[in-house]
Amino acid sequence: MKSDLHWDHLLRIFKHPNYVVHKESTGRVGQVAQVLAGKPNVAVMCCDSPNLGLVVPTMSLGGHGTANMTGNIAPAELATISTPWTSYSEAEGFKNAYLSLLPLLHYTYSAINPVAVKSLMKALGMPAGDLRKPLTNLEGEALAKGIRIVQELGLDKRYGYNIKPLSAVAA
Repeated sequence: MKSDLHWDHLLRIFKHPNYVVHKESTGRVGQVAQVLAGKPNVAVMCCDSPNLGLVVPTMSLGGHGTANMTGNIAPAELATISTPWTSYSEAEGFKNAYLSLLPLLHYTYSAINPVAVKSLMKALGMPAGDLRKPLTNLEGEALAKGIRIVQELGLDKRYGYNIKPLSAVAA
């Protein structure tokens, strides 16, 4: 849709009593700073897509968390990334989790939302449901790449994922 409201308009909208969460997804990172500088009485969150590049500036400037897909695969790690910074401890935890998860973050956004994450969830033995038409699951090497990332990060062992053979996932 390509709508991107100016921060002045957003700050005015945030004054409405029913507005409680703002998921920022602008292509203009400076907008995040302007919104947070306005100290709105809403939670300011962002998408966990590394392609948008909003997670680091949003959280470092006082954001309240992420609205994310990757948390379906790495819940504790995304909880760390999504924790507001109140001390250096949260910032350090964020840095470590974010940098280690970069391969998975890029993978979950490697296809149109939610194809990659749902395909990977099925391959890990998680309930993911079917994709809406006309979307189709990832298969072959595209799916194998996600499985390798999960294994390299040790998430399969940490969460006890039951990784299915690629042939079983494609069926």
